[in-house]
Amino acid sequence: MIRWLAILLMWPMSLWADPFPALYDVTGVAHDDVLNIREEPSANTPVIAELTFNARNIEVVNVTEDARWGLVNAMETSGWVAMRYLMPTPGDHWAHPGAKLSCSGTEPFWDLAINNVTEGQAIFNALALDETHKYSIDWQSGQTARPDLAIGLGGSGANGRFSAVIRREACHDGMSDRNFGLDIDLFFHDGNEASGFEGCCSVTP
Repeated sequence: MIRWLAILLMWPMSLWADPFPALYDVTGVAHDDVLNIREEPSANTPVIAELTFNARNIEVVNVTEDARWGLVNAMETSGWVAMRYLMPTPGDHWAHPGAKLSCSGTEPFWDLAINNVTEGQAIFNALALDETHKYSIDWQSGQTARPDLAIGLGGSGANGRFSAVIRREACHDGMSDRNFGLDIDLFFHDGNEASGFEGCCSVTP
């Protein structure tokens, strides 16, 4: 009985063992100061950008092994900020049903908004399309042993069905030096017609 109680107490923590990527707010910075984004996870490296003292919903893609520095995106590049000046924002883990994600890719250019406008809806746009395609999200599942590692989801709309696999894995858009914490394989199928895309995802507020 004691053994099972211990397992149950540990389960919520192990369910989302790795919280990144996740959104954070800047905290503990004076009103007349800024939080530096540095080239490397060290106070001795060049400053490449800054965050205002009250910056909100900053996506931390990953952290160093000692959790002292977090990797964030700034304009078209990435850099490191001191985690002691960041506080997690309330919200769902990226793999939780209903979490808001923004995904995109190139060749061709496309984007997919998941739960961003309406919970339970995915909205797809591509450079070659003249209209937005909307899909209801009918199902979502994580991996049984590692629900924080990858999820699958899918649904249907007027243009057929879609499915996607989103993994917690380093991803690059091929157009900038930005880093992403999630990659996506996206598929559409309507009768005998099918197509697939690959890209990166971010957590959005």
